Amino acid sequence: AAQVVEELSELVLNSGVAGQSPSKPEVKCLHAQLADHLCRDHSNPLGEAILSGVAARGVAVHGDSQCHQQCDCGVAREAATWWYTPVKNKQKLFTRLERRKQRQVARLEAAEE
Repeated sequence: AAQVVEELSELVLNSGVAGQSPSKPEVKCLHAQLADHLCRDHSNPLGEAILSGVAARGVAVHGDSQCHQQCDCGVAREAATWWYTPVKNKQKLFTRLERRKQRQVARLEAAEE
């Protein structure tokens, strides 16, 4: 079982995080660079610079007593004292739904004319 885990880990790390791999020179999203840096072997210089910049702003980049709660399967969401809830994506989905509704209304109105 340990060998399977090791082989799978190697496969994932060689395929890259969010499409970023050690052999690709192009810059992907900053969060992908940071994830690549943290998940691989801390060898991504751009990810390291991002991490340093975030730390310089006072963010606890090495975690705190609560940040693990969302990733820890042993902590029920209801029992967590902290939980990240994305706002941007919900707004994007809401906006997309509203545009679809507006297009449907416009089509119906055009069909009635």
